[in-house]
Amino acid sequence: MKKSFLIGIPVRDFENPMSRLSNIISKEKRINLQKNLIFNLVNVFSIDKTKVFVISNDKNVESFCNLNGINIFSTRKNGLNVEIKHFLSLNKEYVYWSIVHADLPYITKHFARTWINLCENKKIVITASKDNGTPIFGGSIKFETFKYGKKSFEEHTKILTKNKIEYERVFHKEFSFEIDDEEDYLEFLRNKPRWYKKL
Repeated sequence: MKKSFLIGIPVRDFENPMSRLSNIISKEKRINLQKNLIFNLVNVFSIDKTKVFVISNDKNVESFCNLNGINIFSTRKNGLNVEIKHFLSLNKEYVYWSIVHADLPYITKHFARTWINLCENKKIVITASKDNGTPIFGGSIKFETFKYGKKSFEEHTKILTKNKIEYERVFHKEFSFEIDDEEDYLEFLRNKPRWYKKL
């Protein structure tokens, strides 16, 4: 079956992942948590119509993906914004697309399918995190001015509005809650998702 939906999961590196948690979690545990977050996202988004890639230039991330049968996209370009743009530009044959942050813990198979359905029926679907980042972003029309990090949601919506591109903001916690800092991690521990309980 020909794949119609492209999904990219950007991962900076395994050198110092989730660095804002370094005061309460060891580096080894942060790497392990990041790997399991990736496992969950790849698992829930992998259906017949999707092709899921991890996007990273980090050799450790690449080795992890190769060892676990996860598609990896690496480029010599530096910076996640540039890497994501390159990833999308080289995969234009897909009808639909989404970029999914690697620290979203609450997306289940149900919510992954909900998101895929939204992207297939809207021009652009977008969410905002508590620091106005863009945890998950996708749609049915091409978009190549991707921004990464704090306040990227505002930057994206300004670009969309300027170009008169219709978009829908989604408010479900599952699509907006990221494990970014100590407060998030403590909430995550109070409300452990099923995949984490099985570890």
